[in-house]
Amino acid sequence: MRKTSALSLVFTVMLSVSVQAAELREQFSFGINYAWQHFANDFGGNDVWAKKGVAQDPDSYARELNEMAEHGVKVVRWWVWPELWTTAITFDGNGVPQQLGQQAIDDGLKALELAANANVRIMFCLFSFDGFRPSRDVVGIQATGYRDIVIDDQRRAGLMQNVVRPFAEALQASPHRDALHSWDVINEPEWAVTGADKYGGQDFDPNAELEHVTHDQMEVFLADTISVLRAATPDIPLSIGSAAIKWAPAWRNLDVDFYQIHIYDWVNAYWPYTRTPAELGMGDKPMIMGEYPVEGLSDATHEQMLSSWYNNGYAGALGWDYRITHSPGLGEEALAGKRLGYLRELEDFADTQISAGPPATNIAGNGTTAPASVDEPAIGAAVAPLSAPGQPTTRIVDEVPAVAAPQPETTAPEEAPSPAAVNPPSDR
Repeated sequence: MRKTSALSLVFTVMLSVSVQAAELREQFSFGINYAWQHFANDFGGNDVWAKKGVAQDPDSYARELNEMAEHGVKVVRWWVWPELWTTAITFDGNGVPQQLGQQAIDDGLKALELAANANVRIMFCLFSFDGFRPSRDVVGIQATGYRDIVIDDQRRAGLMQNVVRPFAEALQASPHRDALHSWDVINEPEWAVTGADKYGGQDFDPNAELEHVTHDQMEVFLADTISVLRAATPDIPLSIGSAAIKWAPAWRNLDVDFYQIHIYDWVNAYWPYTRTPAELGMGDKPMIMGEYPVEGLSDATHEQMLSSWYNNGYAGALGWDYRITHSPGLGEEALAGKRLGYLRELEDFADTQISAGPPATNIAGNGTTAPASVDEPAIGAAVAPLSAPGQPTTRIVDEVPAVAAPQPETTAPEEAPSPAAVNPPSDR
């Protein structure tokens, strides 16, 4: 009887997630990266720097979410702990993360409430490559780097059980849980991975300012996080925000519900934005373009990119970004003007194309790959996800010229306790 009940539970969870994934195929997840109001402090705040999390300053967050919603945004990708700066995450003498502070949980719950009120949904991005910077003092706080946690079983277990689990369980119990769109386990993990892709894909090219881990070590960390999220939020889809399509297949053995890739000019030069998921060898699951420059690519306008993805079977597109972090040095008035321009472009697209509906497309793909053009590398991805980690596969993509890795979060502000000058990360 117990065995039957357990099997029934597993089946129910799998069915629930598959329904969510099917909805991703049918409903274009249209939106933008928030990606934060206070980098690494929106969820937990920072007592030393007097940075307020969502629950402590709900009006300012509500205004911004409402502005997004008023311009057609339906999904907001929101970063949670891209670095471990918040004072809501503490450690014991052995570096093991302790019980998550209530402030971080309150912030997550408030974020869902505000999103529900604004009629938008949140893709929570838990971690980012930025967190692989070395542990250091940042204007009066000890910023603990991810690496020593990722490679140590006890510390990693502490992060999972004491931080990730209570946060996810609280969101699952929220009366506003319908505002939880999905989980993005980590933003662009490839920049912190060194060495070869163990499945035969292109070697990683890590950022020199980060502490690196192997593909195996990163995969274990991501698998552990996914396992905890599955248990806590069994019907919420999961993804990994890959920096580029050339590395996305490195995570295909993990239990994700949809693929997420990012595109900027350096990616577009080899894998044009016009390619369909099936042509990229990733047509077996829904695919969302999780980051793209709202100012356009060198060969495409904002509207051209969105139209291509919408009509070519992508499950969504999320622009980078509401805060306009790719325009450092501009004053608030100039930033507000640029932001309004991008938001109006989103609104126009929502009104003219999404409301009309896309043409019929084979969203699931046919498992085939398109022939490469003469000036870009070929892609030879496996038709379906591999059955088990560690099993080699065909080479995913031929070598391409090295591209400089994005730079992580900038150095700390000159004066404490008001680190407003921190403009993270300059990786866009």
